[in-house]
Amino acid sequence: MKIERALSSEYNNIQRFLEDVYGHSFNYFPSTYPSLWKKENTDFRNIFVIREKGKIVSLVRVFPLKTVQNGVDIDLAGIGGVSTLYSHRGKGYMGILLKYAFKEMERQRFPLSILGGDRHRYNNFGYENGGKVVTLNILPRGLEKYGINAIPSYRYDNTDRKILGKIMRSYEDINYRRKRTLDDFENIYKRYGINVYYAERGKRFAFVVISATEVRDDRMKNVLEFGGSPELIPCILQHLIEKFGFAGFSIVFPEFHEIPANLMSLASSWNIGSPRMIKIINLRQTMEIFSKGKNFLFPDNEEITLTIKGKESVVITKKGDVLKIVSGRGKNEISLTETDMVRFLFGTSLWVPDGIDIKTVQILKQFLPLNIYLPPLDMI
Repeated sequence: MKIERALSSEYNNIQRFLEDVYGHSFNYFPSTYPSLWKKENTDFRNIFVIREKGKIVSLVRVFPLKTVQNGVDIDLAGIGGVSTLYSHRGKGYMGILLKYAFKEMERQRFPLSILGGDRHRYNNFGYENGGKVVTLNILPRGLEKYGINAIPSYRYDNTDRKILGKIMRSYEDINYRRKRTLDDFENIYKRYGINVYYAERGKRFAFVVISATEVRDDRMKNVLEFGGSPELIPCILQHLIEKFGFAGFSIVFPEFHEIPANLMSLASSWNIGSPRMIKIINLRQTMEIFSKGKNFLFPDNEEITLTIKGKESVVITKKGDVLKIVSGRGKNEISLTETDMVRFLFGTSLWVPDGIDIKTVQILKQFLPLNIYLPPLDMI
């Protein structure tokens, strides 16, 4: 079975192929995800295909994503465009392509891979739900209770570079984000189905991005992105409620400590979820990167061994101010399957497997769980 990289000359054929497999309308992918799927933004080196008689019958794309996770730089390998022609399913092509993609991720030194998908489909490939998303629901009742008044808010029309610059600077203050270029911002905000609104008061600035096409029976709207002054954000939401008659907004955050106090007070309800899936490509590299985070508080003179059964073991130790993470086995070993290790490291709360002693649990609480968060507009 020959696996090949797609060619730029196949761009239109790839779009028609994806539309056929997913049942989407013409040019759905470049219009919905322009920053990733417009031809000039398509990384053909990371599109892997199987052909029969010169025709693409199965495809997987890897999306390199440069992100910041709680102030720490980490490159993630997104997976998308997972597709096989209906007439060619059942031949194992998807598994073959995914396993090839994992080898490419290892070669390109990605520590983790993420995707959105069904556990029953992707558990067999080492993916499990992981990472935390906290969703606040802000309703008119809460805004009224705290005396939030609307302020003049304007729709960003994708032409004012001065306003775009303010949006970009506000976005780059966010602790969990994908790193974006100017072109990324311009493409994302031209995406079909979203509206960007902003407001200014003195030197303060804020923006929100909401879904323009999503229809919900309760007339709630999803805030897909936001940034800037926390005091101005609810004022923009109140303006949009008064102008369009929305019933409220759902806003997502990566952690409770990332939620401004005023927005938490306004929330009529909140919930915690884990909407994406994570696969550990390199355990040692993953732990080395996250150990740089300010919340990684491994205690002195302790040792933990993490083992993914049949794959990899790493030892974490700390003496004085020196934290070491090395390959191999040592004390206090926690040995788990690939998917259980994702739940263990990236659960919404600390999950401790059976048989772990109290002292080890206390060590684990110092640095787990870890979190991976990708803003909704950057999901692939």
